[in-house]
Amino acid sequence: MIHKLLRYYFTLKELKFIQIRYQVWYRLKNKFFPTQYPDGIKAPKYQKIQLCSFPEQYVHYLGNNQFQFLNLDQKFKSKIDWNYSDYGKLWAYHLNYFDFLHQPEMDWETGKQLIDDFNELPHSRSEGLDPYPISLRTINWIKFLAVEDKYPIDVVNSIYAQYQVLTKKIEYHLLGNHLLENGFSLLFGAVFFQDKNLIKLARKILLAELEEQILEDGAHFELSPMYHLIILQRALDGYNLLRNNEHNLQDVEQKLKSVIQKMVNWLHTLMFGNGDIPMFNDSVSGQALSPTIIMEYAKQQGFTPSKISLSDSGYRKLESDNFELIADVGNIAPTYQPGHAHADALSYVMYYQGKPMIVDCGISTYEKNNQRRIERSTAFHNTVVIRDTNQSDIWGGFRVGKRAKTTINVDAENKILASNDGYARFGVIHKRSWETTNNTIKICDSIGKNKTGTSYIHFHPDTAINIKGTEIVLNDIVKILLEGKNIKLNMEDYQFCEGFNLRTTSKKICINFEDDLTCEFYE
Repeated sequence: MIHKLLRYYFTLKELKFIQIRYQVWYRLKNKFFPTQYPDGIKAPKYQKIQLCSFPEQYVHYLGNNQFQFLNLDQKFKSKIDWNYSDYGKLWAYHLNYFDFLHQPEMDWETGKQLIDDFNELPHSRSEGLDPYPISLRTINWIKFLAVEDKYPIDVVNSIYAQYQVLTKKIEYHLLGNHLLENGFSLLFGAVFFQDKNLIKLARKILLAELEEQILEDGAHFELSPMYHLIILQRALDGYNLLRNNEHNLQDVEQKLKSVIQKMVNWLHTLMFGNGDIPMFNDSVSGQALSPTIIMEYAKQQGFTPSKISLSDSGYRKLESDNFELIADVGNIAPTYQPGHAHADALSYVMYYQGKPMIVDCGISTYEKNNQRRIERSTAFHNTVVIRDTNQSDIWGGFRVGKRAKTTINVDAENKILASNDGYARFGVIHKRSWETTNNTIKICDSIGKNKTGTSYIHFHPDTAINIKGTEIVLNDIVKILLEGKNIKLNMEDYQFCEGFNLRTTSKKICINFEDDLTCEFYE
């Protein structure tokens, strides 16, 4: 009971007052005065939208009422069940986003038919009328009309009606990327309808949240490279909209221009040489478009990437000839919305000759289950675990209780040293350094005298591993020389996440040690 109370205390104490206020208000409102879809409402006016070309999306609509999201297929018979729940809430949300309107070879007749199917009984679309799906869907519908240069009044009226719902459900109770997506949607509505209320809301949310959510070095503050890509694409869409249409949101346009440049620079700096991103926190392949596609979109919109010095995002990149390493020396962030954070302090990923070798394991689910708990745990990352526990109290699928704190002690071009207090309750302060010299990378761990821990190294499925005493040979080329006290090695299987609901068996090395451990990577 005391443990549960403490968990709630450490979880709730980080929330902003506005989150608590709106959590209470929305619960009461939904119970006594639920927001109704305004059937029969008509849009007062609209302007045709001009857009420069933008990237195509992944293929999710397979024809004949068959969809594939999160690597799970579903074929509906005569009518699409827009509230389909057998695959969980996230699958239903994806169905309602309508990203498939922008997949390759989508034609007007098919897209309009899918929109019409949704609009048959819009008030019954419980999942689709949540504010997040409304936000993404309205953007996608407006973009689809703009590309086809067709504006059926029934679709226009439906979009306007959905904005009447969204304005009453702005996600102030969640904040973070959800609120920012609300703002981007309102921006599209503001320009499309020239509606004063939508203009006011879009300006208020975007100016405040872009300032809050894009860090000084350009990272999105939830510190998921995947969400960084998603938000960057959305920002580029917004900038595309404002550059090519009449509006009185010049302050928002200038703000977008500034933050997009910072986001592009951060992405350019963090990317591996082959164009990959590290899959830190809630990141996985197959959701955001690839970094190279997003960077090409940015260049098309007039943004030229530049290398920067990484700072408040907490990520650092070291390079040594054929090695590229990205280290995580940041903290759980943002403090009031850590839903996409993992207990992964002082973890790292490494590429060799442009190919993944040591990887972040990624994620395969957002369901509140044991697999989600495993994928957010410290032991699922390339860091040190003490007494089989997590550094931070990850719980409930998207919650964090008491949080570990990381401090950067040395921040140089060829050496990073940081310490983490996640195991202070056991008398352990974990210190880790990464240092490059010539064509080697040396990782040193210290946990204190007479203390024992386990360092985990997770390998990409394509990596061949051969253990020779205290030396590990990878792909018959790269060697890891281990030095330390009472070292014991075990090689075990783990499930590498290649996408939602898609896992592949790979190998990890568990290194039990006492006091200190050095891992030197060389050819």
